[in-house]
Amino acid sequence: MLRIVTLAALLALPVPARACPAPSGADLRLHLASLNAQRAQSGQAPLAHAPDLGGVAQAHACDMARRNYFSHTSPDGRGMMARAQQAGLAGYCAMGENIAKGQPDVPSVMASWMRSPGHRRNILGGDFTHVGFGRAPGAHWVQLFAGRC
Repeated sequence: MLRIVTLAALLALPVPARACPAPSGADLRLHLASLNAQRAQSGQAPLAHAPDLGGVAQAHACDMARRNYFSHTSPDGRGMMARAQQAGLAGYCAMGENIAKGQPDVPSVMASWMRSPGHRRNILGGDFTHVGFGRAPGAHWVQLFAGRC
């Protein structure tokens, strides 16, 4: 009987969420350097890394990985602006988002985005001054761009 009670107690414990660590400092520096190299080649000013944007980007990457979807809009209908507002982001007048899935590393995902007209437009966008990055297991990538008011 004790064995059954113990098993029942174990089954009642909450299941921990899968770990979704933020990109390392080295990965963030590589991502920012790669992005700004593309901007420099096109005569655009470099973007500054913004941890607040990175937090929103990371949360979206983790959500896509955890709930197994790939979209700018979450299954509950929240898009980029709703996620930014929910996170309390303020002081930005322009925003854009790039997502990708499956690329194994920063050079691969940047090359993929640069081949896509819409993603390329965000990377080279003149209205943007800041960027944040997210990466989650399963190679879910998010870049969140914003321009200060």
